[in-house]
Amino acid sequence: MIRLYQKYISSQDGSVCNFCPSCSRFGMACIQEYGVLRGILLAADRLIRCNGLKSRHYYRDLTTGKYSDPISNYAF
Repeated sequence: MIRLYQKYISSQDGSVCNFCPSCSRFGMACIQEYGVLRGILLAADRLIRCNGLKSRHYYRDLTTGKYSDPISNYAF
C-alpha cells in the first residue's frame, strides 16, 4: 500500500512531507526494521504528527529544511 502511494500519489504532488525521512519512507523502514504490527503503528503515529503544530519538538535539518525524525529514535 505504501509503495502504491509512493508511485502514484506522492510522485504527482511532490515532496510535501514536513519530515526527513518522508512519512512514506519512514513507514516502509519501520515495517522492515520492526515488523508489520509495530511498523504500522509507528507509521500511523508519524502521520498524525506530520503537521506544523509539532515543529517545536524536532530539530530542523538545515540542508533540507525539514524536521529530523530518524527511525533510530524508536529502537528499544
